[in-house]
Amino acid sequence: MVCMKSKKWFTLIELVIAFTIVAIVSMASYAPYNYYRNKAKLKNTASKITQTLYEARNMAVNWIVWIDWNVSIWVFFDTINNNQINIYSYPHDIDQVNISYIESSDIKKIKTIYLDKWIQIDSIEWNNNLLFFFDSIWWDVKYYTWNWAARTSVIDNEVQIDFSYKWSTSENLKKKIYYFTSTNIIDY
Repeated sequence: MVCMKSKKWFTLIELVIAFTIVAIVSMASYAPYNYYRNKAKLKNTASKITQTLYEARNMAVNWIVWIDWNVSIWVFFDTINNNQINIYSYPHDIDQVNISYIESSDIKKIKTIYLDKWIQIDSIEWNNNLLFFFDSIWWDVKYYTWNWAARTSVIDNEVQIDFSYKWSTSENLKKKIYYFTSTNIIDY
């Protein structure tokens, strides 16, 4: 009678095949996970920009607790500092002064919003910068773009903000926000 030993261990070939299958499955699942994570970062950025604009408008319309009077609020976007958006207060109409985002006795930085890592603002209404000015007295919004020599009013009914993940050329990793000036509605 021949006695067969029972097999208690895996052979080396079986282990190599099992590890190869696990590696292939994990690599195949990483690419979609990474893609959807980056898409979620873009959606989060759109939400942050939208919330920032609504918050600035509400600050201009309502009284701010730590200031004794209503002030106008501006939101400064700049493509040079891609990962932040600054909110400033100013007690006058912006038509009276040159645009400056340097803090002074009149100009106070209220808040800085940091965008997610690797998110870049590509353009704002086809410019390098844009300032949303929320006038506290008339409750209307003015939009300016400028270089160091002059400022220009933006008179379009729709302001477009383009941003992307890591300078992506793929349309899937780019997003646009549209701010409609006449209705004060944001769409993305």
